[in-house]
Amino acid sequence: MGKNRDLKYLGKRIGNIVLHKLLVMHTNRPESKGFLRAEEVTYRDSAIKEAKKHNWNKRDIDFLIENAVSFVIEKKDMKYSDVDFSIEDVKKLVEDEMNKLGLIKS
Repeated sequence: MGKNRDLKYLGKRIGNIVLHKLLVMHTNRPESKGFLRAEEVTYRDSAIKEAKKHNWNKRDIDFLIENAVSFVIEKKDMKYSDVDFSIEDVKKLVEDEMNKLGLIKS
């Protein structure tokens, strides 16, 4: 895949990691937590592989943050409208996850 396509893919993977983290924190169904955590690990493994494929510049990083945040908000509105969390929480978790992936330094 080309860098632009990888960039979009990575943004979605980071968004899925963050979404699943938030769902674990806010779920009312304890039996779902194990599945949600397993999904989070799967998405993280995929994101790690994708993050290592290219060198990411400042513009790419800004796009990743924007793409991941908008992905989480869109999924929340479509599938998880009963779950309530702020955009600030999403942005913080996206930046934390990107830091863990070595894409940004805090």
